[in-house]
Amino acid sequence: MKNQSFHQRKIRIQETPKLDFDQLKARTINALHKLGQQTFSPEPGGYALENWIRGVNVLLDEFEEKAGAARISPEYLASRHNLNDRLSEPVSTSSIDEDISRLRSDMSHIEEKIEAERAPMVSRISELKAMQAECSRDLERERKRLADAPVGQNNNSLFAHFFAKNKTTKNQENKIPELESKLSTLTSEALEHQKQLKMIDLHLPESRFAEAWKQLELMRTRLDELEKERVERTQLVKERAEATGSIADAITRIP
Repeated sequence: MKNQSFHQRKIRIQETPKLDFDQLKARTINALHKLGQQTFSPEPGGYALENWIRGVNVLLDEFEEKAGAARISPEYLASRHNLNDRLSEPVSTSSIDEDISRLRSDMSHIEEKIEAERAPMVSRISELKAMQAECSRDLERERKRLADAPVGQNNNSLFAHFFAKNKTTKNQENKIPELESKLSTLTSEALEHQKQLKMIDLHLPESRFAEAWKQLELMRTRLDELEKERVERTQLVKERAEATGSIADAITRIP
């Protein structure tokens, strides 16, 4: 019984199937396609090109070990050699960097020009609101003073009492129209500045900066394109996709 049990265990170990070569090829090709589309973190110290190359080489070392030297084709070896040579070349982004710097400078000039007109409006609106509030308080005080004015005076002379009452009322009533007119003027000016500011901030067509906003929008679009191109160049996006694709094709043709 003991010998039989031993032989059964030994047979089960021998029956463990080896990795099928077609499965190995499929798994490696799929991994290469994923690596070819992989992007890197823009943050310093993150996953970068060096890590990527190391990962690809680990994958290919494993493939070669499991496939066996007899299966490795010259085409595959040439493709792998080309990947390491091609991706080890220094990358230059000086021309793109110059274009990005120049574009940002032009954008900054336009934004400064718009802000130079916008800032005084914001300041004036704030000043007008403070003046409106003060004028409103003065008007309320004047109206209250008029409403609380004494109806009569303790004066023995009826004529003197009538004259004094009319003189006091006249002086108080004359301030109210003046304050109301001032408040109306302040309100109108504030509304006009707010209208002009709204046209600037909402990029309305009637704003005199409408053309400047269009230029900025075009510049931002171009800046996004340049920054994307810079990332693709520094990360060798096209080269990595082509290199892994070439290796995958070579593996596909291995019988």
